[in-house]
Amino acid sequence: MTLSRRDFLRLSGLVAAGAAASACAPAYKQLGVSRPIGGWTFPSGDSFRALNRITFGPNAAERSRLQSLNVKDWIEEQLAFESINDFACDVRLRKFDTLKMRANELSARGDKIFNHYDKALVVDELRQATLVRQVYSARQLYEVMTEFWNDHFNISVEKGDCWFLKTVDDREVIRKHAMGKFHDLVSASAHSPAMMIYLDNQANRKGAPNENYARELMELHTLGVNGGYSQRDVMELARCLTGWTVKEHWWKGDFTFDEKIHDTGTKTVLGLTLTNEGQREAERVIEVLATHPNTARFIATKLARRFFADAPPQELIEKAAQVFLKTDGDIRSVLRVILL
Repeated sequence: MTLSRRDFLRLSGLVAAGAAASACAPAYKQLGVSRPIGGWTFPSGDSFRALNRITFGPNAAERSRLQSLNVKDWIEEQLAFESINDFACDVRLRKFDTLKMRANELSARGDKIFNHYDKALVVDELRQATLVRQVYSARQLYEVMTEFWNDHFNISVEKGDCWFLKTVDDREVIRKHAMGKFHDLVSASAHSPAMMIYLDNQANRKGAPNENYARELMELHTLGVNGGYSQRDVMELARCLTGWTVKEHWWKGDFTFDEKIHDTGTKTVLGLTLTNEGQREAERVIEVLATHPNTARFIATKLARRFFADAPPQELIEKAAQVFLKTDGDIRSVLRVILL
């Protein structure tokens, strides 16, 4: 089980309740808290809502920072996450050697006979690093969005080679594009070996198409379950995706396009006709999906639910969706509408 920052702080509060504050001082130092949790004073109204929803549980430094600014400026600061000094968190991450490794390097750790420890280590380091970031990072909105997109583009480390491919996916897909353009995020996910393996697209070939990824790409990643596509669109997109697979030998775990198993016939997806364009066929469909009005509405709704309310006002969803379309799916711009 992965503890969130809020759960971690809550657990520390329970410990503090049963012991003298002086005895708990080392624990508070580890948590970056300057005084016992029982003595905290929380801001009210918009300030409290911002801290509660944009962080994994506000700490003393974040409360102080928000009070020195105002809600709007603090949100803008969190949106510009690259400018936030996160040295204290980065130092804690240095011990996780696997986070920066390529797929073939990570796979080698689990290829040795009976070397189960190294395989478990790769998965555990990703989980531990996630927790460290949620607890200690000053870039809290960025970490919340990283969790949001990891849920949206769900991949289980329990399936096949995903145990090492997910580390690369987390770094090169989710974390790289979490606050960028939605098209870049969807495209990176579509080329992610972890996603290919998780949804069986490496088994998608001409004459025997596998629809798993094509369906999820439309239903859960872009248009939404009621997004206006048909079963025919799913089948045709699956044909476009034939040949999208993962290297098994040299540079194991990298994405590759195998032209020999690609269906070269004519396909029509959402009114777009494609004929023998190889890898470019699916990429053209992804461009349509990532900029579709139904995708804009689907993503705006999910973000509004995450940050605003379980049943967000339709007016807010439409406003956020329009910003999505006007800014070519700029995630920060959509967040700004919802958060402010």
